Amino acid sequence: MEILKCKNVEKVFRKGVHGGDPVTALRGIDLSIEKGGFAVITGASGSGKSTLLHILGSIDRPTSGTVLVDGVDIGSLNPTDAAIFRRRKIGLVYQFYNLIPTLTVEKNILMPMLLDKRKPDPEYLKTIIRTLGIQDKMDALPSQLSGGQQQRTAIARALIYRPAILLADEPTGNLDQKNSKEIIDLLKLSNRNLKQTILLITHDEKIALEADHLLILEDGKIISDQIRR
Repeated sequence: MEILKCKNVEKVFRKGVHGGDPVTALRGIDLSIEKGGFAVITGASGSGKSTLLHILGSIDRPTSGTVLVDGVDIGSLNPTDAAIFRRRKIGLVYQFYNLIPTLTVEKNILMPMLLDKRKPDPEYLKTIIRTLGIQDKMDALPSQLSGGQQQRTAIARALIYRPAILLADEPTGNLDQKNSKEIIDLLKLSNRNLKQTILLITHDEKIALEADHLLILEDGKIISDQIRR
């Protein structure tokens, strides 16, 4: 079952306030991600990876084409509805952890649900924090955590709503080799044990080899799409 589908997605930027020469960042992107999969998009810097992730995460809109997430055309949503959909259906993890420094780890994790005035499933919360190994850090502030622990917290926050898909943009870019491997292993564990669909963007070839679905982006186009199961 497809959880994410792109059809002929293009993104064109115009330089300057007067609309200078257009720059095409994405060119006719077609892709399909199966529910429960662990997919990686890789490519050189400037190939369009982050632009694509912003569109898949409903942070930006394509110039043309269609993006469906869990059957919803996210390009048709107004900004308010897009923000709500993103919070509830799309987990986002970045290179920079974007934790709120004055809130505890627990409140950072629960923030998406607190914004909706919803209560988490306590058993699912326990499962997440045990899976990520941060059960003893719930009362800590982000400044009291290592980089790896902060990224684990960010992943837990992305998972708390049981999103249709988790999008990770260079999630190990700020970490050393040991912590990078641990974070990738934890994402794979979340994919396997929590049945979480994950799409990870990276330029790291070693990380790309961990995927069961590998896509290569070059000059705004997908030049390779391989299912590797």
